[in-house]
Amino acid sequence: MDIVQFLEDRTSEQESALRAGAFTLGSSTNPADGSEENATVQERMLEECAQQRALIASWKESAAAEGITDPDEATDTIAIARRTMLVLLAGAHRDHPDYNPDWDPEPPTIGPGDPSRG
Repeated sequence: MDIVQFLEDRTSEQESALRAGAFTLGSSTNPADGSEENATVQERMLEECAQQRALIASWKESAAAEGITDPDEATDTIAIARRTMLVLLAGAHRDHPDYNPDWDPEPPTIGPGDPSRG
């Protein structure tokens, strides 16, 4: 299974679970002022699934235009950046049995707030 199929499957599973009510979700609270947001957490998570689908579709469209059939074939800067988006999305599912450890992104060498950042 390649990373694209893996992500499509995980996104479908997440959407199905959300629609079936597998999670107990209410409205979210705005940390800035403590007010309740209009959208529920469930609606936000479903929107996140839609955004994941859009990223995957963007990859597939670009890959097809560039003749890339396997994400590992990405060699130019834009293709590598798009592949990196897939890798980062997949990282949220590291505990899934179909997750391929080869997809693990390289950890950043400089963290937020690191004094060596310029």
